[in-house]
Amino acid sequence: MTVGWETLDVGEKALIYDKDGRARVEEGPQRIFLFREKFRRMYSYSASQKQYLIIQFKNGKVEHCKGPCIVHKNEIVHSSIEVVDLISLDANEALVVYTQDEETKNVDRRIQYGPTLFMMNENEWLHEFSWHGTDPKNKTRMIQNQDTFSRLKIIPDQFYYNVDEVRTKDDALMRVKLMMFYELTDIEKMLNATKDPMADFVNCLDADVIAFAAKKTYEEFIETASELNNISNYPQLMERCKVIGYSVSKVVFRGYYAHEKLQKMHDMMITKRTQLQMQFEKEVQQQELTDKKLQAEIDRMEQEQDIEWKQVEHQHKMARDLQKHELELERQSHEKAMQKQKRENESKLKTKMASDKLETDFLSKLHGMNVDVTNLLLSKSERPEKVTKILATENSAHIHLHHNDLAKQDNQLIRYQE
Repeated sequence: MTVGWETLDVGEKALIYDKDGRARVEEGPQRIFLFREKFRRMYSYSASQKQYLIIQFKNGKVEHCKGPCIVHKNEIVHSSIEVVDLISLDANEALVVYTQDEETKNVDRRIQYGPTLFMMNENEWLHEFSWHGTDPKNKTRMIQNQDTFSRLKIIPDQFYYNVDEVRTKDDALMRVKLMMFYELTDIEKMLNATKDPMADFVNCLDADVIAFAAKKTYEEFIETASELNNISNYPQLMERCKVIGYSVSKVVFRGYYAHEKLQKMHDMMITKRTQLQMQFEKEVQQQELTDKKLQAEIDRMEQEQDIEWKQVEHQHKMARDLQKHELELERQSHEKAMQKQKRENESKLKTKMASDKLETDFLSKLHGMNVDVTNLLLSKSERPEKVTKILATENSAHIHLHHNDLAKQDNQLIRYQE
């Protein structure tokens, strides 16, 4: 109990206890005179726009007060007051919220998607997830309950994982390195079908890879390991993803690791195989070079033959052209000779015709002058030495032959003329 003055500023509150234990609340600004009273200043709690207050009453009641607000803690009524940040959700995040009906006591579940600032009510709580997570010391190893959270990511994600102790058909042990890309597509399916989808992923990857390797020898596995990039080789994983509401876009095979001795043997085999491959390629190149040389010689011979054949054709063509030219010259010469002969014959014929015409005109004139043209012509023509006439008389079968000696007649005629 004190006696004196106390000051309360603006926005402050205080509890005043009297000597009988009764209490009253005083609010500033004011000055209070205390006489045999106890003064207790009330602590204030304030929340901004991104905060809210959780007020716990002594009677067990809980109240949430969204900011901006301010509440003074009354130790008589309040058990505790806590300032809590609103849950900030991005566009690719979601919360699973459970709500209990105060009357029926039934619990409902709903999904709160972002982006938003979320404040839980007094009768609500969030689903806390506890999944397998990546080992901080080894990103390819998954640890149980490593990842604890309440915000679900609904964007594509990926993780690295190594499948250890994979045994092949010929009992070779190895480690297969994988990387899986996945996305949450149905939250309700996931909540109803699984408690830890990451554990399901790991178990299905183990089962599919082991089943893939168990059918193959070590050499066959190495030759066909790239097939692990094909999503169709993970049937159990794909089937399980459909049930739990996830989709897997692809699984990447990042390689493998075998025991040191086995790997050394394999490296030796790779070296030997590489040497044989190089020898084979060298031999193939030599054979190809030889083939190219032979082909080049064949092409050269064909070209030479073509050149020789073209030369022979050219010579034959020149001979044919020369012969044609000579024949053409002979033809032209013959035609010229024929034309010349024709002109000469025409000239002779014209001359003869002119001469005959003159002679005819001359004989005509002589005939007009009563000259015996027949005798004149006979005198100018060459006369035969003898003339034989065959005469036949009517009604007689006898033939008379008269033979005249023209030369004697001519001589007589000449003598007569003389």
